[in-house]
Amino acid sequence: MEDRIIVRHIASQDFETKAAVQAQTWRETYKGLLPQWLVDRITPEFALSVTKRHDPATVFVAFVDGRLVGFAEFCDPARPPSDYPETAELASLYVLKQCQGLGIGRRLVESVFAAVSRPRLVLWVFDGNLKAQAFYRHMGFEPTGRFQLEDGGELRSSEFANFDASVSA
Repeated sequence: MEDRIIVRHIASQDFETKAAVQAQTWRETYKGLLPQWLVDRITPEFALSVTKRHDPATVFVAFVDGRLVGFAEFCDPARPPSDYPETAELASLYVLKQCQGLGIGRRLVESVFAAVSRPRLVLWVFDGNLKAQAFYRHMGFEPTGRFQLEDGGELRSSEFANFDASVSA
């Protein structure tokens, strides 16, 4: 399977497909986990407007057999409230549900590690997203004990960090 996965920086011809994948992965990941009004907010149109604002050098897209199935975005340096020295941020990582478990998320994380100029990565994950937390732990990230409240305190996300500049087995 690994040889069928291609990860590269996003190109303008990928924007609309990436936006559709972003909207679909939000629905797949957060239905029943986040308030439905928030899940409904991430439409392909909204995702496209966000994608167009990001520097393509900070966005990776993953393809399996030529089909865009996932993406990752990063910030270098990490955004507040993360304030560890020499730290970049894995700002988002999503893979279509039907393609999870194939090594795509790993390849995206490896691509981000290779692209950032800092040796450490942090990320934020919603507390109820246990599947993502397990994936990040598997990849060598650990909770830092920090959390932030979003949307008026209704949503809590926890910070995870990988200070080894590497991906676990």
